[in-house]
Amino acid sequence: MNAVESTAQIAADAVIGERVVFGRHVTIYPGVTIGDDCRIFDNAVIGRPPMSAGNTTRAVDRSARPLSIGPGSIIGAGAVLYTGIQIGRQVLIGDLASMREGCLVEDEAVVGRGVQVMYDTTIKARSRIIDGAILTGNMLIEEDVFVGPGVVSINDNDVYLKRFGLAPFSVRGPILRRFCLVGAGANLAAGVEVGEGAIVAPQAMVTRDVLPWTIVAGVPAAVKRSVEERVRRQILEHFAILAV
Repeated sequence: MNAVESTAQIAADAVIGERVVFGRHVTIYPGVTIGDDCRIFDNAVIGRPPMSAGNTTRAVDRSARPLSIGPGSIIGAGAVLYTGIQIGRQVLIGDLASMREGCLVEDEAVVGRGVQVMYDTTIKARSRIIDGAILTGNMLIEEDVFVGPGVVSINDNDVYLKRFGLAPFSVRGPILRRFCLVGAGANLAAGVEVGEGAIVAPQAMVTRDVLPWTIVAGVPAAVKRSVEERVRRQILEHFAILAV
């Protein structure tokens, strides 16, 4: 049995699990599957098709692609999830978050309030993206990563010509390796890799790769020191990567 507000609009072919709760004015587009015990709060839009007015640099794939939400997940009020998204078990998507087509969010991840996730980005298990962050397209975030509030990432260092169609279109977002932490308000350039367990200080501007288990800060970001060995071992032992 599901609790559905009379104002919810649910496509006829949507597959809805057991004990799903819908808030007011929820819109569920065709091709959506929602697992058991999910909650979709007021004004959320699930499965929205991407659309261009013909003036975008990147071609938009308007083909219908299924969207799935795993059991026990929560979608916040006013969140908008585009078509072709896969969301795992017990994922939390905050109020007013926006997620473009083709994204993957694995089990127990958190995408905070007002976060923008662009196309074809992957957020792996247990990672946390805090309020107001902007994740660019074609970005990879591995397991157990923390992205602080207001972090901004880009996927194109050559947009100056590409925006006019004067250079071939290609993009590559940053890669955030497992256990790394990106502090509030940091900026990540296209294609940079933040290594395993690394720390990016708040307000830093990362323009080149960050080595594993190092701490960077400043504009542009530079290495300040290494993460303490004691701390590194604590994390790895916690996840049974190192023997206690």
